[in-house]
Amino acid sequence: MKTLRILYHIARADFLERIRRYSFLMMLGLVIWLGYLSASGQFRMRVPPNYTGVINSAWVGATMTVTATLLLGWVGFYIVKGSINRDYTTGVGQIMATTPLSRPLYLLGKWLSNFAVLGITIIIMMLEGVVMNLLVGVEGFDIVALVIPLAVIALPCMGLIAALAVLFESIAWLRGGLGNIIYFFLFLLAFFASMELGSVGVPGKTANLFIDFSGWQIISNSISHAAQAAYPMASNGFAFSITDLPATNLFHWDGIAWTADMLLSRLFFLLVAIGMVMLSAVFFDRFNPARQRLRKQSLAESITPESNATQAVIPISSVHLTPLANPQTRFRFGALFIAELKLFLKGQGWWWYTIAAGLIGAQLFADLEVSRFLLIIAWVWLVLILSRSGCRETLFDTRQIVFSAPRPLINQLTAAWLCASAVTALMGSGAMLRFLFAGETTSILGWLTAVIFIPSLALATGVLTGSSKAFEVIYIFWMYMLTQKAPLFDFAGMTPEAPLYIYALLAFGLIAITIFARDRQLKSR
Repeated sequence: MKTLRILYHIARADFLERIRRYSFLMMLGLVIWLGYLSASGQFRMRVPPNYTGVINSAWVGATMTVTATLLLGWVGFYIVKGSINRDYTTGVGQIMATTPLSRPLYLLGKWLSNFAVLGITIIIMMLEGVVMNLLVGVEGFDIVALVIPLAVIALPCMGLIAALAVLFESIAWLRGGLGNIIYFFLFLLAFFASMELGSVGVPGKTANLFIDFSGWQIISNSISHAAQAAYPMASNGFAFSITDLPATNLFHWDGIAWTADMLLSRLFFLLVAIGMVMLSAVFFDRFNPARQRLRKQSLAESITPESNATQAVIPISSVHLTPLANPQTRFRFGALFIAELKLFLKGQGWWWYTIAAGLIGAQLFADLEVSRFLLIIAWVWLVLILSRSGCRETLFDTRQIVFSAPRPLINQLTAAWLCASAVTALMGSGAMLRFLFAGETTSILGWLTAVIFIPSLALATGVLTGSSKAFEVIYIFWMYMLTQKAPLFDFAGMTPEAPLYIYALLAFGLIAITIFARDRQLKSR
């Protein structure tokens, strides 16, 4: 009983701390928007080539479930990740380390807190679906058919995502930006692999259900059977997209015919989530400084008791500051730019520069299409150092030093933007020369747009959020869309339809927002 009480208070305290944050309100806004798109039919499920179900409670519930497992499963990790790291940075973890609290119990509490935050998003979508159904007056309102898919499919998926966040934070090298990037591609790989492997063999086969963590195959098999009953030429599976076009070739679907195997498979994923939390305890150092990074350990070992004793007996004379020879020395922007550049690239090993140089050279000598792809890879290579733009002062608690310098709004912010822009341009210089040699006007204009847009996005997200996570998530998603040649997301001229002028204007708009936000920060400190 005492263990359950401790577990409850850990989860409750962490949950209350989260919901008091401004980011929690932003998350609620995102969930409400996604729920509206799902319930209003703008997120469209269809059976290929073009068969869509009648909008009833079952169809709305399934659409919301698909939306939740794909989009919230993708973004939810970044929403809840950071709780353990916050205990590191605030020193709360060191206090907990002095108590008898065990590692599994602490991590279970964090998982329950993560699960509660993501569970709220599912409950909000449920309520929104009910309200939309009642207001719109869909055919045959059935609250059970609407709510059950979200509860049975989406909630276990959120539990799995919550456990992955705990696991990533328990492993030191996955705790930061690298873990954010790895999860992005890991989720995509696992999602599409589960769809492919889950569809092998007979639809609904028990073994396949234990691969389908997103529940898409359960929904897919059910609606494709209903579509084939009405239209024999309909295909297996379904497609999911956003559109406002009117639905055609309608068929009626009453919902999923649940079986014991389906319910057991969803319980299985919850047990996997708990097992993943227990596995995290193996890697978690319980805030033990002796198991921190080797660099910090080496620094601590270099300060021996003998050296401390030697320093203690040395008498300290009066210290006098040397006055400046010329107090009216002019400000040198070049020196500030060089200092910002050193900070921007600080901590990168020789291997990082070797790979960067290789990417630049490969862009220049590769075929045109390959050069475009290498350009995307080169800009992705910068994500972890770009993500510190605008928030370095918060991350390293140097705000009082930086903000007290002369004209930090103009000098420091401008130098930071120019530094990020220069490095971005350098990483894409090989592709730029390749485009010039080939006379690719659109690609050249896209390259120039990207060189001003990427630093502006990095600086704006850093200043507004005070964290590197937001930029890492947005940037990786955006660069992934570039590889898919989606014109709407193309700020680099990868496609002829790229709206470059919009992104150029957006870049200047982000700069204006950054200046306004930093000005408020300066006045509030």
